[in-house]
Amino acid sequence: MRAASENSFKAGLEALLQAMRHDDVNAMAVAENLYGFSDVLRDSARLSHALTDPGRSVEDKRQLAHDLLVGGVESQTIDVVQELASGRWSDPHDLDTAVETLGNEAVFIAAEREGKLKQVEEELFAVHNFLAENRDLRVNLSDLGVGSAHDRAHFAARFFGDSISPFTSRLVRRSVRLSIHGRLLSSLRELTHQAATRQGRLFARVTSAKPLTDQQLERLEKILETRYKQPIALNATVDPEILGGLHVQVGNDGINATVSSNLAKAKRELVR
Repeated sequence: MRAASENSFKAGLEALLQAMRHDDVNAMAVAENLYGFSDVLRDSARLSHALTDPGRSVEDKRQLAHDLLVGGVESQTIDVVQELASGRWSDPHDLDTAVETLGNEAVFIAAEREGKLKQVEEELFAVHNFLAENRDLRVNLSDLGVGSAHDRAHFAARFFGDSISPFTSRLVRRSVRLSIHGRLLSSLRELTHQAATRQGRLFARVTSAKPLTDQQLERLEKILETRYKQPIALNATVDPEILGGLHVQVGNDGINATVSSNLAKAKRELVR
């Protein structure tokens, strides 16, 4: 998102957090409301333009959001969508992305209330790694030619079953439903990052040729926390193709100290 949309999204996030400040608010119901409205916006460019039109007054757009949702959703959902409609948007399509992301946040809030947010983060990462290693399943889950999006999402929920929490299952189902070929892993990575960020931690991913010991992971985590001056959510994956060394990705920063990358660099030097 560009600056205008990003600022409007942040205002919507603040509205969501305010709406969820009481524990008696049904966070999962709000999540479902937001997911449903995101689908409506995705299917109706006309509505997206109406709610983001800079030529319409804020009051008019807030009233439109209210009239669209009243009677069919939680009152907190209306508050959030009205706040989004009050903002400025660089692109009308950014609105449905924002609503979708806030739906994810509502699921994370529900998990956090039950003390399961870290578990959800770990499960999302585990699902990501499993799908990364099982290409046929991954492709089928994101292949628009295989059943409907609804069918693929529910197949994913049945496949992972009780091995993941209901919160993680909902997020996975949503990722599968919206995924297109080649984007499912990226979507799951973003959700994992979102869960880590919500816990005030910086998401980091380390890839090694063989599994790292607990001591090695703890030492690496401390090194990264010292470097970035904030808590780190460290997730480890194994990729024998890197041969040796480590590749560490922290946010947008990449630290590549693998044997395969060094060999590739040496080869480029030789052919100059």
